[in-house]
Amino acid sequence: MPFLPQPRWELLRGEPCWTIDWREFFRAGLKPFDIRQSGEMRRFHAIFQIRPTETGTLVFHDDDGSIIRRNGVVIHCDRTAHGAKRNEIEVTAGECLEIAQWQLDGSWTWGAEPAMPAASAVGAPRECCFQGALPEVVSRLARPDGPPLKIYTQGACPARAALAIYSMILRGYAPRAVLLYGDYQWSPETRAFFQRVLPFAACVPSAEVLDNIRRLGGSALERLAQRHWFVMKTCISLLREPREFCLMDDDIFILDSVRDAIDALRDRVFVFAPDADYEQLYLSLWGGILGRSSLPGTRRLNTGLFWMRNPHDPQRIASLLLRGSANLGPMGLWEQGFFAALFAGDRTLELPTQRYFYPLFDGLPGGIIGYDYGRNPCGFASVHFGGLVEKPGDTVALALAPEILNGAAGKPE
Repeated sequence: MPFLPQPRWELLRGEPCWTIDWREFFRAGLKPFDIRQSGEMRRFHAIFQIRPTETGTLVFHDDDGSIIRRNGVVIHCDRTAHGAKRNEIEVTAGECLEIAQWQLDGSWTWGAEPAMPAASAVGAPRECCFQGALPEVVSRLARPDGPPLKIYTQGACPARAALAIYSMILRGYAPRAVLLYGDYQWSPETRAFFQRVLPFAACVPSAEVLDNIRRLGGSALERLAQRHWFVMKTCISLLREPREFCLMDDDIFILDSVRDAIDALRDRVFVFAPDADYEQLYLSLWGGILGRSSLPGTRRLNTGLFWMRNPHDPQRIASLLLRGSANLGPMGLWEQGFFAALFAGDRTLELPTQRYFYPLFDGLPGGIIGYDYGRNPCGFASVHFGGLVEKPGDTVALALAPEILNGAAGKPE
């Protein structure tokens, strides 16, 4: 054919897979009424070649079946029709594999990935990229240039959480302290992993956090925080010292300096990355309780990444949270709505979407796996994967770590 399909990185069961969607390729330029019935090329084979860059096990997924030939010898043969099916073959770097994949109907994709090491649980294989960057992280933390960093994490993706923290220190700013919250949710393996790769961080015991919540809001607020993660996160943000800090979710990667946000905090009390405009929803949840009829400066507030100098009385905040507990609303938006209503009368700043990026609304060039995090051509300060059905898991985080930690130097040619 006179032109080639454009493979792209896709997440398949949490694993990065270099994928060709043949239906998408064959319907290029067509505008069908029903995209599900277009580009099928039924009963045809697509024949293409690939050249592995490394020796080892190649994992591939095909829908429908495929035949693979090497040096004229068939090494894999599947003539059946089925959904995406996982297969493995042994390959040698530089050799040419000829692949024929046929189509019956419906989806038609072929994708490949290198086999992951068997020891992919939290442990030594995950620590290599962090151990190499740890001396520079410690060196930068010795010369802090910004407020403490708070991270509340469930610990389900500990490598991603560690990468978020490392990226902030290496490419954003060096906080005066790194404070970890959420240890009541961590497995023993996750706890040990954090101790090894985040030795500079202080883990704030949950018992201490709950005692603080109970002292300010009684057992009712304590139970609410234990039951709902977004209430716990709100309490960690607004009821705990320090009162001047940065809070970052564990699904954010920092790719450039955030000095503009830190400098803005000098004459403002709240500087935040943007979300969609949820003013009416925020007001329906909190407008009556806090006496707000509009949220002119905070209607697009997002609490995934923000800097704060909290001027509000913790006792009053605890009381307001209890009043709002009758209508918890849609999870994180309940939390964001409270912040939006509480700080609506204060000096705040909404950071620009072009730098503090939210792929949920704006997309991401190349997708989660394909964006050039090393060179960062779009100039993003941060990329927040909130709201996505499939966020980067630990496998993806580790694959991206060399680029994110080392910048352009970590980007393979």
